[in-house]
Amino acid sequence: MRGLAVFHSDYKTYLQEVLKASGIARPVFLGNPRWEHNELQAAANLIPRGTPVEGNNLVPHGNVPEHWPEQWMDCLMIPTGGTGGKVKFVIHNKKTLRAAAKGLQNALEARGFSPVLHGASFTPPWHVSGLMPFWRAQVSGGEYGIYDGRFLSTAPLPEIKLPLHGTTVASLVPTQLSRIIHHPDGLTWLRRFKVILLGGSSIPRQVLDEIRIHHLPVYVTYGMTETAAACALCPPERIWQGKSLAGTPLPGVHFKAENHRIIIDSPALGLGYWNGETLTHPYTTGDLGTVHADGTVEVHGRADRVIITGGEKVDPERVESVLKSSGLVQDIHVFGVVDAQWGETVVACVVANEYNTAAIHKAAEALEPAARPKHYVFVEKLPLDLRGKFDRAAAVRLLYR
Repeated sequence: MRGLAVFHSDYKTYLQEVLKASGIARPVFLGNPRWEHNELQAAANLIPRGTPVEGNNLVPHGNVPEHWPEQWMDCLMIPTGGTGGKVKFVIHNKKTLRAAAKGLQNALEARGFSPVLHGASFTPPWHVSGLMPFWRAQVSGGEYGIYDGRFLSTAPLPEIKLPLHGTTVASLVPTQLSRIIHHPDGLTWLRRFKVILLGGSSIPRQVLDEIRIHHLPVYVTYGMTETAAACALCPPERIWQGKSLAGTPLPGVHFKAENHRIIIDSPALGLGYWNGETLTHPYTTGDLGTVHADGTVEVHGRADRVIITGGEKVDPERVESVLKSSGLVQDIHVFGVVDAQWGETVVACVVANEYNTAAIHKAAEALEPAARPKHYVFVEKLPLDLRGKFDRAAAVRLLYR
């Protein structure tokens, strides 16, 4: 038996193939059918040659490791990255995925919820955030549905066909939640769920305010592909009370911080990266944060967002804060692009009136020269990928158009 790579664009077909392969312990690479040429080539360079591909005419030509596929018979290779041709697959197996599912199940059961988790996902199944609701339902004996996550204001919200018994769980990203809240039927629709898991990116203050005002059952999650999604939950009552978003570790998970880097020890931690390094226990993340005396974790941002330009380190979040405080910018994401002279230059993708360019430049003078954006990309709304995260590749294309 050989491994399998799944690239179907139809979500239901995709999950059926994954479930079928998992049932016979066949190793599976989860491919993203929306990858562009560079990402597809990077995936082809990693997936062992001879691996059948479902849903795409990709021809894998990666190295075939010794004892392939026997040594990886129950593994799922879940993609992470994918920006600018950088693709990595995190190796998980049934043990790590089950540990992640049981961790959430036990945490919710401790709060009085039924251990039967019915999952509704609104992100694609080739992302860990879209895969895990399906896996939690499998582990807990619940049911699962995957739905259109665009939440257009001109269209009705999806009809959720999940049992009323058990714990109905929706997995959303902040952009999706914001769109639902502002939909005419949004608040009623949201109350269909007993638990709303919110993750994937930083949460705007206005979204937190809406959660608090309407007492929505939102649990802010902290997690990543390496931990099979959520490894900590900030409960709704903290949001309702206006407290900081400190997440309680799921059962079996422990956090510590060294030099402000968050370190995780979790039974759900992946085995490593395909054709790359193993994941050590505990795992040092790329996230900056604080671990409090009670074991809760508070995330401050990504360490790897730091831009080094002309030898000077620039914190993008500080640039964003200064420009937002000017009142001229409605939304902003700051990032670096490669520059032959400076190493990187600072770019600001902004939702703002382009006629205010001079005033925005003036507001940026509150920053040291190295931190002032050298380029601005004006957009009606920030480009986001299907996970609700900033789409850097799309912003770069707009910059150089």
